[in-house]
Amino acid sequence: MNKSWINKSRWSHEYSKGVEDFLNFVNRSKNQSGKILCPCKSCINRYFHSIKDVKEHIMTNGFFTGYVIWNQHGEDHQVEDVGAEFYPGCKRFSKLSFILHLFHLKCLNSWTARSFDMLLEILIEAFPEGTSLPKTTYEVKKLMKAFDLGYTKIHA
Repeated sequence: MNKSWINKSRWSHEYSKGVEDFLNFVNRSKNQSGKILCPCKSCINRYFHSIKDVKEHIMTNGFFTGYVIWNQHGEDHQVEDVGAEFYPGCKRFSKLSFILHLFHLKCLNSWTARSFDMLLEILIEAFPEGTSLPKTTYEVKKLMKAFDLGYTKIHA
């Protein structure tokens, strides 16, 4: 499903159409009371609301941009291209191996999520077109969770 509308202006026709398509898609994942988790920037999939209220929330607050795989709304969790080249012509790293190396460095050096996000941002700009890197620490952790590559937070 096309998700490019999520980053568009909330007043654009494309955003409105995307919200309608999303609600049509998730209509089948309602609970017994007819409610779904609200993916707006305020609720962040923590609260159940009616489809009408979810539409209002998404239009008013915006869609939570970190929610890229709609697994809470019936989308199958598919991990695509993790064994593929990191970027065209790269033979040394796959997408997954590069991300794991980066995250390992983050953990070893006690980088904050913010500093790691900033590193990802500059790497995205530096690598050639066609490179697919997650944009945030949250997305990296979600990718790792998909492979059951959990992490344990150790409080020192």
